[in-house]
Amino acid sequence: MQSNAAQLVNCPRCLGADVDLCRSHTAGESVSLPAPVPAALALRGSYKRVNPARLRRRTVPGRLHSSVAGALSTAGPRPRGVLVVDDLIPLAKVMRKTFASRGFAVFGAKTPDEGLELFQAHQAQIDLAVIGLVRPVAGNLDLAAELERLRPAFPVLYLVGAFKSIARCSIEAQAPGSVLTVPFTEEQLIACVGRLIDAGARQRRGEGLWDRLIAASDWIPSGTTMLHVYELRQAALAEGHAATLSGGNVQYTFRATNCDEAPYSMTVRAQDVTHARWLIGKAFGGRPLFVAA
Repeated sequence: MQSNAAQLVNCPRCLGADVDLCRSHTAGESVSLPAPVPAALALRGSYKRVNPARLRRRTVPGRLHSSVAGALSTAGPRPRGVLVVDDLIPLAKVMRKTFASRGFAVFGAKTPDEGLELFQAHQAQIDLAVIGLVRPVAGNLDLAAELERLRPAFPVLYLVGAFKSIARCSIEAQAPGSVLTVPFTEEQLIACVGRLIDAGARQRRGEGLWDRLIAASDWIPSGTTMLHVYELRQAALAEGHAATLSGGNVQYTFRATNCDEAPYSMTVRAQDVTHARWLIGKAFGGRPLFVAA
C-alpha cells in the first residue's frame, strides 16, 4: 500500500525536533502508529522507530539542522575534573564520593601508571590531580613530575600523613597550599582543590598574555637596557606599561629571564630609559618603577 500522508517522527539528528517524512513510502517503511492507538499516546511521542538514514533532512521552519556534536557543544561549561591517584582504597572511595557529590568529574586510579594513562586519555577534562603520599609508593612523585611536563603549571594536591618525610617537607617549602594532611574534612578538601584549580587557571591566562606581549614587542637589535622585571602574575601590569610606552613612542621588548621569581623583563633602548621611566611613573600615579639590579 502506498501512502502520501506526511508523518512525524523523532529524528536523533535534530535532538528532538519534528522532521517531515513526506515522500511516498511502502507499508514496510511506514512510520504510522499501529492501530488502535489512543490519541493521548500519540501525543506522548509513541512513534515507531525507523532507520535514520531513511529520513529526509528537513527541520521545522525556523530551526537549524545541526549535528548532535554541534548541538552538545553549546550545552554549557563542562564540570571540573579531578584525577585521584591513591592506593588507600577507603580514602580514595570517600574522596571520589565527595567530589562526585559536588559536581566534579572524577577519574580514579590506584597506581601512578594507571593515573598517567587516565590523564593522557582525558587530559582535556582534568583540571587537577590528587596524589596520595600517606604511604610511600614508588612512582607517585614521578607521576607529578610527568604531569607537570605534559601540562606546565598543572595543579597537584598532595595528601600526606603526620610523618614529616623529605618529600613532604620539600613540597611544603615550595608550595604549602598544595599539601593537605590526613585526616581532613570534606570542606577542607573541596576548599584546597578549588583554590588550586583557580590559581592554575589564573596562571594559564597570565602565561597566554605574556606570550601575546612578547609577540607584539618591538624589535630592538642592540643597545638595550632592562627597564623592569615582572612576576608571572604581573602580566596585566606589563600590558599597562607597554601601552604607556607605545603612547609615548618609546620602543620596548619583553623577554624571558632565567629567574623563577621574575621570569619576564621589559627592555628599552638605552637612550630611552629616562623618558620611559618618566612616562610610566606619570601614568601610574607616581609609583616608583622597580628596576632589576
